[in-house]
Amino acid sequence: MSELYMYLSGDPPVNRNVFARQHSILGNAEFAGEPFEKALDYCLGDYEGDYRIVMKMQKELEKYVPVKVRIRRTEKSVAGSHPNVPAFVAGSPKAMYRQERTKEKKFCTVYFNLACPVKTSHNAILNRGALALSLVKLLEAEGMGVNLKVFMSVYTRDEIFVFDISLKAPQELLNAKKCFYPLCSREFVRRIVFRVMESVPFECSEWYPNYGKALSDGQFRNIFGISQNDMVISSPEEMGVTGENIFSDGAEMFRIMGIGDNIIIPLMKAGEENV
Repeated sequence: MSELYMYLSGDPPVNRNVFARQHSILGNAEFAGEPFEKALDYCLGDYEGDYRIVMKMQKELEKYVPVKVRIRRTEKSVAGSHPNVPAFVAGSPKAMYRQERTKEKKFCTVYFNLACPVKTSHNAILNRGALALSLVKLLEAEGMGVNLKVFMSVYTRDEIFVFDISLKAPQELLNAKKCFYPLCSREFVRRIVFRVMESVPFECSEWYPNYGKALSDGQFRNIFGISQNDMVISSPEEMGVTGENIFSDGAEMFRIMGIGDNIIIPLMKAGEENV
């Protein structure tokens, strides 16, 4: 995000052969949210938006699908990371403490597609973002190392534009506040990503005024060789997220992604109870 900020702060030249007008700068607040200058500053932090609403939705979700934190047990041993002083004084051979071994860590990448139709509701975008954050927490609670990336892949005729940023490496803890701006705001796509697009040397003039058409989940996987072990979160429409009920949205999105019934069934029941 800091590299993105530095790039756009340098005011890269606009491809005027394609972009006669800059939607990133000239788009009104109803379409693109706060002005470009503020949207750029938010890349370094301080974006609030509806963060409290998303955190509240996550807490509601976790009442039905609790995130279990794995705690490693400490055991007495002849070798370990720190001494067991009483045992040493007593002359016991097991005069050290060690933590029990965990299973071999597995890794996956969660790709979050920023592109969505203009008609997509604000609530649908918020619900999808909240569900993505909950999914990362659930995967990590199961011992999975998660690489979280946001991307936007769109095309016009035979030209494809792909934008992606890694929000979280597998060894990092999830920073929900940092991830919230790209996952849940209008500004990030319609100010920031659009401004990047406007500086790309496209040749096809049809990129303007609609800034391309989104690749489907299947197209994205095939063109860029995305492993089937990795997960792709597409537009709210493709993920069955309507924005009306976070529980029903979660059940449908996780069903489409192939997440286990032990998560889907409780969410379905919660959706019925919270109509």
